[in-house]
Amino acid sequence: MRKAALVIVCALLGTLARLPAAAAQVPGAPTPPGLTLAQLIAAGEQRNPAIVAARQSVLAADARIALARSGLGPSVTASGSTGTSGTVTGLSSQGYTTSATIGASYVVYDSGQTAIAIRQAEANARGARLTLEATRQDVALSVATNYVGVLRAERNVVLRQQLVAQNQELLRLAEGQFRAGVVPRADVVRAQAGLAAAEGELIAGRNLVDVSKAQLNVAVGQPAVTLVAVAPPPPVPRLTLAAAQLTGFVDERPEVKRAMAEIESAELGLSLAQVANGLRVTLNGSASQAITGSGGTTWAITSTVSLPVSDAGRNTAQVAEATANLEAARARIETTRLAVQQQSLQALLNLIDARARIESARAGLVFAQESLRLAQGRYAAGAGSFLEVIDAQTALSNAEQTLARAEYDEVAAVLALRHALGRSVIEGAI
Repeated sequence: MRKAALVIVCALLGTLARLPAAAAQVPGAPTPPGLTLAQLIAAGEQRNPAIVAARQSVLAADARIALARSGLGPSVTASGSTGTSGTVTGLSSQGYTTSATIGASYVVYDSGQTAIAIRQAEANARGARLTLEATRQDVALSVATNYVGVLRAERNVVLRQQLVAQNQELLRLAEGQFRAGVVPRADVVRAQAGLAAAEGELIAGRNLVDVSKAQLNVAVGQPAVTLVAVAPPPPVPRLTLAAAQLTGFVDERPEVKRAMAEIESAELGLSLAQVANGLRVTLNGSASQAITGSGGTTWAITSTVSLPVSDAGRNTAQVAEATANLEAARARIETTRLAVQQQSLQALLNLIDARARIESARAGLVFAQESLRLAQGRYAAGAGSFLEVIDAQTALSNAEQTLARAEYDEVAAVLALRHALGRSVIEGAI
């Protein structure tokens, strides 16, 4: 009974293993073309909401520059009024008046406050653009990482399919040996169990491909259920960098450049706070035309000089706040530099490690292939055990997975290293 139940389970798992492939073949559904990494990153540039938000922040920063520059020009105000008035004495009288007035005000001198505010707005706009660039690079790395994840998952499915084919062949061999009376029935049962396990792993592998593609879609900024297919990765470049050279690329990262812009903005903020209570000279002019009544015109030109005497400590607090903001910005740039150095060194070490593992895995794969060939030959000749074949097949499967993992770790490390150096993740030397 136990053997019969195991055979039934194997048959069911074999059927289930074919379901995902059948479900994916929707009649009439077009197969999407394989997208390159460059195409996926370009799509992320247009669709990823983080980049869209960063672009709007740049527009807002540019608007603040225009707002600051408006302080250099005069402000003009037009107004009109209408009213009635009268007196009540022995004889009552009542009159109506209507007038129009235009006034202008121009700041002649403000202790440099407007000029500093413009420079600060420009520094903030540079920071916003660098934030956009950093966001683009981060999104590109996220898309690239998930792209490698899809390739890795698809490669795993190919290996799982090969393992299923190997187990099918092993089952055929065991059944032939059993019919010939060379091996016991237990070998056939073990082969059936191995095939069932391989088919179950194939199901899990196909599901992982779907999950990886959903993650890639989200990184691009499109619905997770969007049909997507990926093209093979570009060639891996030769490594020419050394660990000692990494510090020279620190200031190429947009995050570091943004931190420098933040320091400049904080310095200007301190300067602005220091002159906030400075001398201010304003020139004002106005002209008023009475439309009813006497119809007379009046005008006036005045100048105003103001110098705050006391503000209950408000400006002192503003200076203290601006000083603290400046010191914090200076500390942040050092933190950013250290983080960038750590990222670039980690990516370089990961790349070196992956390439070393590739060489080792290739040698291990050759050994595992030969071991399986010998084990199958001995079993077919009745000189070896079925467990020996299973062990050799497991070793070969592990060797293939180890090589695939190392190869895609190499691709991922190249992408991460380019990002850490402040370069495009798509192309460029390393």
